[in-house]
Formats: sequence, structure tokens, C-alpha cells
Amino acid sequence: MVIKWLKDIDDIIAVVALAGIIVFTSLNVFFRFVLNNPISWAEEITLGLFIWMVFIGISSAMKRDGHVGVDYFVKKMPKPLRILSEIIRAAAIYYALIYVLMYLGLDLTSHAENKLTPVLGLSYRFIDIAVPLGGLLTAIHFTGKLTRSNFSQSENGGGS
Repeated sequence: MVIKWLKDIDDIIAVVALAGIIVFTSLNVFFRFVLNNPISWAEEITLGLFIWMVFIGISSAMKRDGHVGVDYFVKKMPKPLRILSEIIRAAAIYYALIYVLMYLGLDLTSHAENKLTPVLGLSYRFIDIAVPLGGLLTAIHFTGKLTRSNFSQSENGGGS
């Protein structure tokens, strides 16, 4: 039950964020150009939702293999080099997820303690926490994909 919830949480957050972006942007356009009275806080909310959608969306794309990859040359390599390139690829992805998104994202969030949005006065921590959270969810999905990939290759006699 928890695994199913964890598997779908990134999709739910990204869809809610996208829906919020569409609603608030549409409302602000209507208020600005039809009623000539723009909503002052709509841009702040939309920007925050956009950041959440992007960083949580990384996780959603990872679980669906939606990230761009060029594997033409990798498929042409001999098996030992292919395995080495997959190890290097996984190490580079983990570095980006663990150090860049999670560690530096937590650092960014902790430094946003006194930083407030101009109109609503919300702490940027609520916005910036999407960076390490997206990194964590992406790392979970990437680890699952890596585990399933290695497990299926070992069942198929090494994936040849």
C-alpha cells in the first residue's frame, strides 16, 4: 500500500501543480485583460507550482524512462564496455541525484529561511523543498529500475 502511494505521489503532485498553473494563469489573464484588475499573487503561486512540477516531474519521467538518452554507440560496444558504460552512467546519475539535487537542494532550502515571496510573504522553503524531494523520489525510481534491470538480465542469462 505504501509502495503504491509512493509510486504515484510524484504523478499526483505534478498533475496538481500543472492544473494549478493552468487555473491561476487563466484567471490572471482574465482578470488582467477583461476586468483590468490583475491578481497580484497569481504570479508567485504559478512560479512556485512550476518549480514543483519540474522537480517532481523529473521523478515521474524517470519511472517511465521518459528522459532522453542516446544509446546508439553503447549498443554497438562489446559487452564488457557496455557494462562499464552502464556503471559510469549509473554513477553519474546518482551523483546528480544525491549531491546536486538532494544535498545542494537541502542546502538551498536551509538558506531560504528568511527569504519571503514579495506579495504573499511565503517562505521560499515551501518552494525550494521541491528540489531535494524531487531528487529523492527520482533516486528511489532509478534504484528500482536499476534493480529490476539487473534482476531481469540475471534471469535471462546475463542479458545477451
